[in-house]
Amino acid sequence: MHAELWPGFILHSRQLGEDKLILQLLLPELGRLSAVVRKRQGKQRLALQPFQQFSLQLTGRNELKTVKSIDEAAPAFMFSGKVLYSGMYLNELVCRLWPDNLAAEQLFAVYLHSLQQLSLVQQGSAELEPCLREFEFALLTELGQPIDWQHDALGNAISSNSCYQWQTELGFVPAVKGYSGEQLLHIGLGQWHNADVRRCAKQLSRQLLAPLLGSKPLASRALFAAE
Repeated sequence: MHAELWPGFILHSRQLGEDKLILQLLLPELGRLSAVVRKRQGKQRLALQPFQQFSLQLTGRNELKTVKSIDEAAPAFMFSGKVLYSGMYLNELVCRLWPDNLAAEQLFAVYLHSLQQLSLVQQGSAELEPCLREFEFALLTELGQPIDWQHDALGNAISSNSCYQWQTELGFVPAVKGYSGEQLLHIGLGQWHNADVRRCAKQLSRQLLAPLLGSKPLASRALFAAE
């Protein structure tokens, strides 16, 4: 691998010996990958934290890369409370669901936008749930499971007066009870003003993510439960 500079975010880190860390990184062209970095000491010490964009040089031909250099590319997003847990949730979803070494140009852009939205939530100028749902649905799209909010599995327009069930690989199927067509249309248009719409979106995202995540619970969800 050429030692060129890459923009990237740290999704997760764990200790390796006394002076090294194994980082889970998200980069646009290289996707999600693992890399070993030696911690700086003294005046050159660098906070290797999530929610901050770095500029990195990576070396190595194996799956586990080595960080040749790492420098701050932008100030860190400062989160606390539920916003912090939400950022950790985004990171955990990417770590769990995005395949190793798969290019992630669009996902990287979506992730950065979501951090910017979380920053607005932290400042009190945006709502949390729409930010989470939009990231979940965008991630599903990038994973090859896009949602057609306008048409059902038969190609007919979603009706605001009908109900639908979601069927994997098919989409929305008309049903006696299920997701409200009116709420699905609102979700597709990004209209989050109604609590029922937000509730519908959360139930749907849980349903779609469940088979991908498997039986292992998300650690970040436990943080919300402990609030």
